[in-house]
Amino acid sequence: MSQLEQSVTIDAAILHAIADDIREAYLSDERTWVVGFSGGKDSTALLQIIYYALRALPRSQLTKQVYVVASDTRVEAPQISTRIREELERIQTAADKDVLPFKTNLVFPKLNDTFWTNLIGRGYPSPTSHFRWCTDRLKIKPVSAFIQNVIDKSGEVVIVLGARRDESSTRAQAMKRSDLQGNRYRPHSELLRAWVYTPISELSSNDVWTYILQVPSPWAGDNRGLISLYKQASGGECPLVIDTSTPSCGNSRFGCWTCTVVERDKSMEALVESGEDHLEPLLEVRDFIKQVRDSPGARYDLRRNGTIPYRRGTDRSEVLTNTGPFTHTLRMEVLRRVLAAQKESGLSLIEGDELSLIQEIWSLEENDHPQKPRIPADGVKRIHQHVYEGGPMPTFGSDYEFLEHEDWLLKAACDTHEFPFELMRELRNVEEEHGHLKRRHGLPEQMRDLIRAESNRLFQSNSSGGSTD
Repeated sequence: MSQLEQSVTIDAAILHAIADDIREAYLSDERTWVVGFSGGKDSTALLQIIYYALRALPRSQLTKQVYVVASDTRVEAPQISTRIREELERIQTAADKDVLPFKTNLVFPKLNDTFWTNLIGRGYPSPTSHFRWCTDRLKIKPVSAFIQNVIDKSGEVVIVLGARRDESSTRAQAMKRSDLQGNRYRPHSELLRAWVYTPISELSSNDVWTYILQVPSPWAGDNRGLISLYKQASGGECPLVIDTSTPSCGNSRFGCWTCTVVERDKSMEALVESGEDHLEPLLEVRDFIKQVRDSPGARYDLRRNGTIPYRRGTDRSEVLTNTGPFTHTLRMEVLRRVLAAQKESGLSLIEGDELSLIQEIWSLEENDHPQKPRIPADGVKRIHQHVYEGGPMPTFGSDYEFLEHEDWLLKAACDTHEFPFELMRELRNVEEEHGHLKRRHGLPEQMRDLIRAESNRLFQSNSSGGSTD
């Protein structure tokens, strides 16, 4: 990465023009700002420029709130997760001292949406480029929920991102598609009353590195540490993902250490090779859940909704095997490996609330599955005690609920309208499983099968004089 050592000075006129545009944009209306911060070079450079630009304004003009939002998927690369937390703390401390209207925020996926809840708990197969169920749950939903909350409070928002055209051809094409000629902002693709602003879009990668090297962080951030981290991993940053048009992480990028969409996690491999030996167990877990995904017997033939997938085309009677969720036996093995990696690395890889929800899912879900092994009510605890040689399981907050808040609301609505709750929940789950697809093959058929099965159950219950509740 020789560009990191270049001593070229970035054109001061370019920086002045960007700073002037930022100040003009800030003062031009009353819309609240949400600045995306991923901890990488682009978002760091962007936030520095914004910080300096707004600090130059009179305090009487700093009337709009600026939210700095970062996302932690709970499976972030450990170095990036640590850096984000430390930088957010420094930013808030400096902003308070300089009396800037900054408010830092770290968002997380809901417990029901975490990576391990879905992979170990529900048996979702490790993500692929065709079934990337993780991006929406881990990245888009938490950030979108935060932005929507700001919109609800303030009316409209401007989302400020460090996206650059030369970052990748995919990013350039995405930005070109959404450009509005002559306008500073483009509308958010999914959130109403949200506008996207990319002030450093025309800077090159060399410009960004030169700026970070030569301009000190206004919040005393560790820019040199960031440069060293990039050198170690030879990677790039994962952008803050705000919608489906935002490119997610690709090859050699910092992101989720569990990512199985790429063939190899080159960043993690490079970190291990550079001396970060404690990360090797994480790499082994990631490689295992990727390799086992298509292994014979790793997945059920039945889908989660109980349907049997058949081959489309000439032989429609042929059952597609190994296309359902991971078997419970494999889920238990993955949990054992994750806990073993956690013990060996000394890092927190899976939380107590996730372990508790996983046990709840195992106990309640797919009870009638013909291939499901008998799992003890304390199966998760037993695996934990085996790995930690009898050590206590981590605890979770007292406000933990096995039935998510959304499910309680759904159940209340179903009770009011005398509609079967379990059927409605299954219909919702099927729709969510297809939500990432542009073409939802098989969704109507699965929904019809569920409704038909419920109708048959009610008919048989009526015929035998049983309750129809």
